[in-house]
Amino acid sequence: MVDKSAFTVTKLYRDCLRLADYVGTKGGNAAIIKKQVQQQFQRNATETDPTKIAEQKDAAIRGLSNYMFMEAQHMAKEGVSSSPTDKFDG
Repeated sequence: MVDKSAFTVTKLYRDCLRLADYVGTKGGNAAIIKKQVQQQFQRNATETDPTKIAEQKDAAIRGLSNYMFMEAQHMAKEGVSSSPTDKFDG
């Protein structure tokens, strides 16, 4: 039988590493950000309390979601400001 909680933590870890790589590549510090993600997951690897595990997973998911939301807003703002037909002429 496959442990679903282990699968979701592994998937979440990979997603966080991918985001760290993406963000770090844009800023030129991918290795540092990925190392921080790895350290955070390693620090909590021995946690056995289901409540604390759920809280940590929720925090990681919130971090991913917040970044995606900020990036979407940034892209939307660029799309509106870069299109001359969308500007109000008064």
